[in-house]
Amino acid sequence: MTDGYIGAPGSPLGEGRAPRGEEPAMVAAGRAIVAAAAARDIPVRLIGGVAIWLRSTHGPRSALGRSYPDIDLVAHKKQSRKLRGVLEDEGFEPERVFNATHGARRLLYYGPGGWQVDIFLDTFEMSHTLDLGTRLEAEPETLAAAELLLTKLQIAEVNAKDLSDTAMLLWDHEPGAADGPGLLNLTPVVSRCATDWGLYTTVTDNLDACASLLGDLVPGTADRQRIAGRIADITGAMNAAPKSSRWQLRAKVGRRVRWYELPEEVNR
Repeated sequence: MTDGYIGAPGSPLGEGRAPRGEEPAMVAAGRAIVAAAAARDIPVRLIGGVAIWLRSTHGPRSALGRSYPDIDLVAHKKQSRKLRGVLEDEGFEPERVFNATHGARRLLYYGPGGWQVDIFLDTFEMSHTLDLGTRLEAEPETLAAAELLLTKLQIAEVNAKDLSDTAMLLWDHEPGAADGPGLLNLTPVVSRCATDWGLYTTVTDNLDACASLLGDLVPGTADRQRIAGRIADITGAMNAAPKSSRWQLRAKVGRRVRWYELPEEVNR
């Protein structure tokens, strides 16, 4: 990677926020990986907090930007071998045991200083399983806002960081019927949750939790009200959508049976 991005002198990676107005080190590093892969015709997209920061404007960055200690990416499984070559050519160290065990669906690499690059191959498996490969190339550099929202809201044991990232995404993205800058396409969110009661339940729980924290997260009244309105719009669309027979059968069981997985953290 270019010295100006990864491991740049004077930029301790993963420690605190970037100085005001500067791109955080992990954001720059993630963009460099996406660009290096694109140069070899390999579509790779950022997810997680880094992707949300990159899609945001100055206001939410200033209010809700945080330390970004690692990079999360999505790529197509069929191109994993080529992507490994790109990463290793760029000086990243593979976690060989993890990649040998899980490499059909996930890869793990390390950058200078030991920070992680976690790559999901088409499928995102955490509390719930999401197919991200179908719409991988809907937008450049990052996943589309709809999928970014779902990857945050699918966390059953959600924490304040993930709810803050959710508020940061909704600060700038208007729910509607299309993808693009400043837009959040409701169709993928609603359709996925209308066929999966467990995902629906976790997502709606977390939207409620995010709404309840807006007073602590967002300083401006107008910004809080706008985000709260967008949360209400998303929840309303999900509630109004026709549900599959599978959804309705699972809803009868309800919360008596756990509806989510407990993912293991990946650490070196």
